[in-house]
Amino acid sequence: MRTVSEIIEAMNLTVLTEVYHPDAVVRKGYAGDMLSHVMAHLNSDECWFTILNSMNVIAVASLNECPLVILTEDVVAAEPVIEKAKEEQICVCTTSMDTYEGCSTLFGILETMEA
Repeated sequence: MRTVSEIIEAMNLTVLTEVYHPDAVVRKGYAGDMLSHVMAHLNSDECWFTILNSMNVIAVASLNECPLVILTEDVVAAEPVIEKAKEEQICVCTTSMDTYEGCSTLFGILETMEA
């Protein structure tokens, strides 16, 4: 288990919003781009990896109390999406890694912490 701020630092993520809940615990990652499926399965102790850039990402993250959304493949959220994330206090970051690499990197970070 790691905190949001530890994951941001360890993965060298680019923060697009503020880090609203830096001490929120993250136990694993969740990858998905089908919003209805993510809404049904994302847990509040997971960070979400996606390539989607829409208001609905923030809505799903907020509904599921997700502390960290990681946009992969250098996706940068549009300004209205960033503003909504700020309103909902959802930390949104971006990375050049693809979703597989991002999840694998997070898994390694979490495994190292557990060892």
